Amino acid sequence: MSTTSPILKSDRLILKELISSDITQQYIDWLNDFEVNKYLELRYMNHDKNTVKDFVDACRNRESEFLFGIFLKGSMKHIGNIKLGPINKYHKRADIGLIIGDKDCWGKGFAKEVISMISQFGFNQLKLAKLSAGCYENNIGSKKAFEKSGYQIEGFFRSHVKSINGREGIWKMGCLASDFNALKYK
Repeated sequence: MSTTSPILKSDRLILKELISSDITQQYIDWLNDFEVNKYLELRYMNHDKNTVKDFVDACRNRESEFLFGIFLKGSMKHIGNIKLGPINKYHKRADIGLIIGDKDCWGKGFAKEVISMISQFGFNQLKLAKLSAGCYENNIGSKKAFEKSGYQIEGFFRSHVKSINGREGIWKMGCLASDFNALKYK
């Protein structure tokens, strides 16, 4: 999105628009690390500073997408990214995709926290009616993080993608604004 992208904060995280100066060798290394990217479509290409910069710049230039870097509050260590978009303005819906690239941050609840942060932004600030995400059948951590954030399974696409295991299904997850906002009062 443009320079008007908001900065989102929680107790542990800050989400801010990803910019060219955030592209470090560590970030590039995540994208090329099989353990990090095995459930991501970006795994099919080799990434370098130019390809990552092109992606970041393209997202910044699209009015229908937000690409946030996920930073630890305090240290401002970049641990991953989350993207909301493309946004369908007519139907008031968007997709979410995320990566927690820093393996030291796996299993600490950051994915659930950042999904909740971006969902709150999408529903309450952008006034979207629905958010969707997909995750590979064997990416149990991602599936659980979405479910803990109020997302429900809406479908399962059998043998939908090539994976390290041959073929793998994709879980389609979705959350309505009403479902998400009801979670706050439970």
